[in-house]
Amino acid sequence: MMEKLGVEGEIVEHPEVDGRRSEDAASALGVPLCSVLKTLILVGREGPLAAVIRGCDRLSMRKLRRVSGAKRLRMARPEEVERMTGFPVGGVPPFAPAALGMPRFVDEAVLSQGEVYGAAGSPRAGVRLDPSVFLRLGFVAADIREGPE
Repeated sequence: MMEKLGVEGEIVEHPEVDGRRSEDAASALGVPLCSVLKTLILVGREGPLAAVIRGCDRLSMRKLRRVSGAKRLRMARPEEVERMTGFPVGGVPPFAPAALGMPRFVDEAVLSQGEVYGAAGSPRAGVRLDPSVFLRLGFVAADIREGPE
């Protein structure tokens, strides 16, 4: 998928640690929590969409609804995530929504990081990326994390 999208990155495996929790992934990779990404799959009446935020942040559903135009959104259930993406929860690569043609959003704070680490298809592997890849892949950058506007 990386090759198909022209995404450059370094795969970093951590077979002894399950990285479904951002804190565990950061510890396994030896990087700050804010450098780890969460790729969240949500479902609305209009269909699925994806949001990428830093591991140290929480998604604001209100802000995401506003920027996406979706009236109702909910987090996809684990079985829905796997069915829609082909990857288990904790293993969805942050660039996968682009390959799947899914509407996709990235929190603007991600773009200010020097490098970021997302899942690489499994909760036991990560991929180091330059965050500018999200703009190249058509992600909409917006403030979608909880906190002041």
